[in-house]
Amino acid sequence: MEALRQDDPRRFGPYTVLARFRETASAVRYLARDMDGDGRVVVTAARPELAALPAFRRRFQAEARTAERLSGGWVQPPLAGPEDDGLWTAAAYVPALTLAEAIALAGPLPERAVRILGAGLAETLSRVHATGAVLQGLAPGTVLLAEDGPRLAAFGPLGGAAGAEAREGGQLSVRLGYLTPEQVGGEAAGTPSDLFVLGLLLAYAATGTTPFADGPADGAAERIAHASAELGSVPDALRGLIAGCLAKDPADRPGAGAVAAELALEGAAGLARGGWLPEPVATAVTDQAARVRALDAAPEAGAQAGAVAAAGTADAGAAAPAG
Repeated sequence: MEALRQDDPRRFGPYTVLARFRETASAVRYLARDMDGDGRVVVTAARPELAALPAFRRRFQAEARTAERLSGGWVQPPLAGPEDDGLWTAAAYVPALTLAEAIALAGPLPERAVRILGAGLAETLSRVHATGAVLQGLAPGTVLLAEDGPRLAAFGPLGGAAGAEAREGGQLSVRLGYLTPEQVGGEAAGTPSDLFVLGLLLAYAATGTTPFADGPADGAAERIAHASAELGSVPDALRGLIAGCLAKDPADRPGAGAVAAELALEGAAGLARGGWLPEPVATAVTDQAARVRALDAAPEAGAQAGAVAAAGTADAGAAAPAG
């Protein structure tokens, strides 16, 4: 979290903005107070230079509808959709770190935590795929680690984008952080593409790096398409499953339901009972919730700055790996 900047909005519809919460390539997330003053929400507001593009507006609105259709389980129900007075959505605040923040703070997750993370994400993918859709929104910055299990903070290419920019002629350019072999080859993403990205994400959670990280950054796409995944540091019990997700041929990858069952037969929620986060991450989540409560004691932006300055390393964002 950080204090509001001079040009940040102070209100979104009925919500009063309290602080900047996180930033992505396509949007800024703000912590806000609801109309009654009791609830806290996270408002995701499109970056103004992108919101002006009709192509971006259409995609943002489509992804907001996807989130609404899939709300429940590990997906936060939207409280508001894109508005005429600006391109933004709102969802209830849940104390959590992104996966990138958690890895930066505490290093790789233990095997049980990786299982719960993967099972929760696979359960969500199974719901998405049952509708005939492809998620394309998994990334270290869109996956949240909350006290009771993982959450998804964004959907679709805009959420998973490592870069988004307006180009001449009103064109929208979106660069995904995680690509798949079929996308590198110029094919459209299908449901197996989500499983490949899930494999990349779980390898990152288990090791702190991605399986194709070794080598120059500009050769990452070539390694994804042709190189063998480096999984030597992945726990033995997870290596086979992750390797299956990372199969080059989409037809060789498992389905989301099969992945969820193999990782946690009783379901992610059942396996997470009694706590699942490493102690430093759990402490950081608790501290974040306390800082959010403390914002109520900061009536003006100047006081806000003091309240959020103590955010510390727990809220220091880590750059999402590019594959």
